[in-house]
Amino acid sequence: MNDLKLTQLFNAAKNETPAAPNEGFAFLVMQQIQRSPARADLTVSDVIGMWFPRLAMVAAAVIAICVVGEMVFSSNAPSLSESAAQLSQPIVAEN
Repeated sequence: MNDLKLTQLFNAAKNETPAAPNEGFAFLVMQQIQRSPARADLTVSDVIGMWFPRLAMVAAAVIAICVVGEMVFSSNAPSLSESAAQLSQPIVAEN
């Protein structure tokens, strides 16, 4: 549309009388306003509840990374029984 046609269209719309709202429209609007109360402020427990799934996934990922890291670094280290024997050798030698 060119600007002249658009201007003519707006001028014609200005001269028209607006359509009357349906009967009971004001009642419906007020009913919707009363149904939707204003939002209450979020409490700390509300925020934690909203973030819990994300926090749980992050915690599980951190635990998994720790377990994998422990397995990787302990593959070159002596076993638990060998470590216990090394720790107890000085104590046994003293007695």
